[in-house]
Amino acid sequence: MSNSDTKQARVDNLQQVQAARKEDSADRVFKAIERLQKINGKINFTTIAKEANVSVSYLYKYPEIKQRIAEVRNKQRSFPTAPVAQPNSSSTGKIITRLKEKIQQLENENKELKRKHEALAGQVYRVHYLQEQVERQQQIIEGLQGKLKGKLKGEQLDSKVTPISSKRKATIDEQIQSELDALDIGLNPTLTKTIKAATESAVLAAIEALKDQLSKKNISNPEAWLNKAIKEGWTKPEIILQTSSKPEHQVVTADTQPAKELLSIDKLQQLSTIFNLKHE
Repeated sequence: MSNSDTKQARVDNLQQVQAARKEDSADRVFKAIERLQKINGKINFTTIAKEANVSVSYLYKYPEIKQRIAEVRNKQRSFPTAPVAQPNSSSTGKIITRLKEKIQQLENENKELKRKHEALAGQVYRVHYLQEQVERQQQIIEGLQGKLKGKLKGEQLDSKVTPISSKRKATIDEQIQSELDALDIGLNPTLTKTIKAATESAVLAAIEALKDQLSKKNISNPEAWLNKAIKEGWTKPEIILQTSSKPEHQVVTADTQPAKELLSIDKLQQLSTIFNLKHE
């Protein structure tokens, strides 16, 4: 059901309720006129409004009711009013009292029914309003689901294999956490984000670099130092062994042996040449 159909149904429902109210009130007014005529009661707009339990303004609102009351009132004025018989027995008085109580009870029940009817009419209006809201939300949800399906389909077609090392970690690895605890380094949001964005090997290498620096000097803010080290890929510097110039500490390897053999042959040739010159 579209919004226009729902609104039209609501308007038709309200019109039916108003028509029913008008018909019920008009029926009560005409019955009140008949009752007053039977008992020769005084007929005017005030007495009829009270008898029918409606307002005086309501009687003036509808021309047919207004005309009917005016006609009856004019007829009553043209005839002398007969005195109303007074009750002369206690039983009649009791009957009248019971009838009045019954009338009052019926009036109270009528008022309660009218109040409930108005409350139900308000609930019906709210139900229609909520139904419109639900239909609107369903349309929005269907549109979003369609967009999501299209997006997921496109991502499946264009997806590429992501290396495991490039995936962001959901949590901090236990080894990294234990290393940080040993260094008494707290995890702030910035450092946590940097660690999750980097690979485990890069983080561990940066931690080793931090350990090396802490052994050499005092770092006032190790968290910031480690954060920068992870981002820039710092590692612990390698120790380069320097050979001493003293002969007793010289390390002789297999690669140096051919050089010694060549040096010995050259010396022998020189000695041989010098010896031959001397004998000539």
